[in-house]
Amino acid sequence: MGLSEKDLARLGPAARAQIKAELARRDRERKARNMAAHAERTGPLLPGADSELERRYYAAVLWPKVVAKQVAQVELHKRFTLYPADSYCGLKLPAAHYTPDFVVTYANGFVEVVEVKSAAIRKLQRDYIYRRRLFIELIARPNGWGFTEYIQD
Repeated sequence: MGLSEKDLARLGPAARAQIKAELARRDRERKARNMAAHAERTGPLLPGADSELERRYYAAVLWPKVVAKQVAQVELHKRFTLYPADSYCGLKLPAAHYTPDFVVTYANGFVEVVEVKSAAIRKLQRDYIYRRRLFIELIARPNGWGFTEYIQD
């Protein structure tokens, strides 16, 4: 027998928050089980990957965690808006975005953002360090997320 919205409304704010946190935890565990079952059936494939380096990172690092049910969700190339489009003194300012390679949500609720790059590509993308810094300061740090950068030589 589950609780309805009416039942939740009768509870105090602390009890409501506790129940909602428990339901979120159960949802993350269910997602982790489903993702692990899918990973066991399909193997360490990553069809949406942009590079072979991303596929190898997923197979070597993330896939074993998915199979062990430590990971609830892996989002590939999720786009974050750092600054919206705007105008200033007649200038049109484009929106600033950051798109990491992986956003990993663990079964315990922790979120880790992973950037996978080769050293040569990192040198070519001169604005990467600034976009990374803005992402960390505006999104990752305030939300308590982790940030991992994997650079291959």
